[in-house]
Amino acid sequence: MLTKRFARKQLPIAVALASSGLMSSAFAQSDASDDSDQFRPIALEEVVVVGRLQSVAASLTDERLELPYSADFLGFEAISRAGDSTIGAALRRVTGVTLVDNKFIYIRGLGERYSNVTVNGAAVPSPDLARSVIPLDLFPSSIVESLKVQKSWGPELPANFGGGAIDIRTRSVPTGPVAAVSIGTGLNTESDDGLTYASSGGSMPKSLSGAIDRYKGDLSQSNILDVENDAGNGISRDEAEQIQRNLIRSLNRNVGIKKSSLDPDRDIKVDLGNAWDVSDDLVLGASISGAYDEEYRNKNQVKRSIGSPNDSFSNVDRTVYEERTTLAIVLGAEYANDNTLQLSHYLIQNDADEARITTGFSNNNPASENRPDVDYVTRLEERELELTQLSGKHRLGEFSPIEALEMLSLDWFYSDAQATTEIPNATTFSGSIDRTTSPETPFISQSSTAGQFAFLSLEDNVESWGGRAELPIDIDGRELTVSGGWWNSEKSREYYGYTANVGTNATIGTPQTVFTDDRINDLNNVFDISMGSGFGNESYVAAQKISAVYGGLDFRMTEEWRLTVGARWEEYQQAVLPVNLLDYTGVFNQQLINQLQDPDQTFAFQNDDIYSSFALTYSGLGLIGAEEFQVRFSVSDTVVRPDLRELADVAYIDPELSVRVFGNPALKSTEIRNYDLRGEFYYEGGDNFTVSLFYKDLDLPIEQVEGAGSDDDTVLRYINGDSGEVYGVEFEGLKTLPAGFFLSGNVTLSDSEISITSNNEVTNTDRRLTGHSKYVVNASLGYDSPDERHSASLLYNVSSERIFFAGTSGNDDAFEQPFGSLDLIYNYYPTENLSLKVKLTNLLDSSREFEQKNSSGTNVKILEQEVGTSVGLSLSWKY
Repeated sequence: MLTKRFARKQLPIAVALASSGLMSSAFAQSDASDDSDQFRPIALEEVVVVGRLQSVAASLTDERLELPYSADFLGFEAISRAGDSTIGAALRRVTGVTLVDNKFIYIRGLGERYSNVTVNGAAVPSPDLARSVIPLDLFPSSIVESLKVQKSWGPELPANFGGGAIDIRTRSVPTGPVAAVSIGTGLNTESDDGLTYASSGGSMPKSLSGAIDRYKGDLSQSNILDVENDAGNGISRDEAEQIQRNLIRSLNRNVGIKKSSLDPDRDIKVDLGNAWDVSDDLVLGASISGAYDEEYRNKNQVKRSIGSPNDSFSNVDRTVYEERTTLAIVLGAEYANDNTLQLSHYLIQNDADEARITTGFSNNNPASENRPDVDYVTRLEERELELTQLSGKHRLGEFSPIEALEMLSLDWFYSDAQATTEIPNATTFSGSIDRTTSPETPFISQSSTAGQFAFLSLEDNVESWGGRAELPIDIDGRELTVSGGWWNSEKSREYYGYTANVGTNATIGTPQTVFTDDRINDLNNVFDISMGSGFGNESYVAAQKISAVYGGLDFRMTEEWRLTVGARWEEYQQAVLPVNLLDYTGVFNQQLINQLQDPDQTFAFQNDDIYSSFALTYSGLGLIGAEEFQVRFSVSDTVVRPDLRELADVAYIDPELSVRVFGNPALKSTEIRNYDLRGEFYYEGGDNFTVSLFYKDLDLPIEQVEGAGSDDDTVLRYINGDSGEVYGVEFEGLKTLPAGFFLSGNVTLSDSEISITSNNEVTNTDRRLTGHSKYVVNASLGYDSPDERHSASLLYNVSSERIFFAGTSGNDDAFEQPFGSLDLIYNYYPTENLSLKVKLTNLLDSSREFEQKNSSGTNVKILEQEVGTSVGLSLSWKY
């Protein structure tokens, strides 16, 4: 059988990690039997055994070779060697993958909406305010056993598939005693000092929430007076004004922003676990691990308007403090080698606290007057993911009533997760600075929104369950595997946002000197309070339900040829309803009810369809000098549905780049046909080479385009194109070099095209897809010393420019420019248990840059953001 032939040859573990660019320069082969899942190093001439990279890599090698569909893998050894602290950072090493905003993955040039993310095969919720796709910076790499990136679709995957599917596979229970601790520190060259503020405060004051209900969202002085008098309280106008002032004073205004020195990075990780042999057949295991890290980063920006960049621009001083805490508890049991149960619980908390001061000029306030507008902003975002999963793997084995069913296996899972995000008090104060005076004179704007206090809350719940049965059948010495399963998820999402506006007359000073208790209490000063964001409805509720069953046949026709076919029936239901929290008249709700009764309503929809796949694999020996090779071809039909937030008729601010985004309830799903051809070649000594061709045909692709906004304010929205296509080629490989060095990496060359004729505002009706890069390069030069005391990797990652959003009204498309990241990692192992790691990232000091050509042909750098070079040092001890 083909499986046994590969097992006997024991392909080097380079196969599994070549795509990551992280592999030892020397590899041990094994004299293990076919049934062994471990490599046992033996003495071979001119071969150095490097055990640190072999435990997970061996199983990943087998999985990649045996999977009928194209996939890439990363094990925890490769992630650890690169020093990547989050899953997002680790995945950018994979062929054809680019990392956007340090949290979202683009696969083969398709944006995050075209990627499906699961954890141990289960759907998970997202705490991200701007997307229902889970941000991959949330997951620390310390909980990962391996990462699977499947690029050709199979029926066991959700039908929502475009660029690829990412499965985060968490660590299982240990097979023996485990004890490890790691401590680290670091710094960033752009973050020596930055902005801090006094306090983020708690949640919305109870007095304010009570007043919103009592006065039905209208906090004006006249309405307060009317409500109280109608209630028989008989208050005066001054007393009504005093109620207003008390509400303003209840807001946390202790947010004075100041320049301060920033603390260095800090992190600590602890891992404990063990396994116990209860009997000859029963083994129990448990582990508990925790991690904590914190860092300050300056993310200063320069923004320029597309229409008049020399007159309308702003400088943003911005500092973000991030704190992450992770707790993981895993319990497991194994009986008779054929039955395993595992219960896992994860609690991940990630807080981002931001202070920002923006000074700028506009067409209404030209730079020549030297009196820039200024915004003082503070924002605390508290994200949390709580995930509990129960899973089992079973094989009938000796319990089978008939011999033919002994190899029948069943894998199943149940997952329950909740993601929450709270913004307890985000403040924005608007004003200006008169630089013609000495010293400069600060002002607070004479405006009804001079001070804004935002309170946001998100709760995203996902319950997911499924299972898969598989039975291999021998047909005259040839193996036919019959498989089938089910997969379900139920998701509910609630997003609520309130914004309280405090107005005042033109006042000299800064927020901390103008919005004081004394000034607010003085009725001679003008202060007012109102509710509403000023740019549209913010809140919504949504629900999503997916039910699926699938089946497949995998037939090894000969030792060389393998045919795999499968189909998946999937029913999809979704509803997204905007919510007006200030609608106490019922008008908004009645309008919504009327719209829902319209047969053409866009708030809710349901569809079901059958999605199919076909794969053909040929395996052989000796082609182009390879010791062994495989060629795979696959074709499949899938769908990509709009994100919940993209469908909601609401407006929001993208927190990463501070741009305004509007949803579009009229968005349609994208139908995709996927073609994939991959050749894998393996050579003696661990060298390998893989080449892949891919083509995707898209019907109604979803695109992000420039929306209607002011000349100095970027506004984005979503539309459907008519058609699109993506095609390209991927190369990856590993080459061992003399003296312990090795060279590995991957290159993706691709192109795309979208046609949009249904929207006459779009400037370029035929262009590349939003987010698509024509090339992606990952390269690594590594070294392992013969005595195993030292290892080093020089890593380079870059992707070509990609469209950030499509231009409209004569303006060209906006492009994010290439970001070349050069990292250096050095590991020193003074003893078997102790290790020291030094990591330097972004050695080229690259920054994020976005450019757009306006209607007059001028190329404008509309956004620049600092990144800086980071240095990290960590010390680890492992039993």
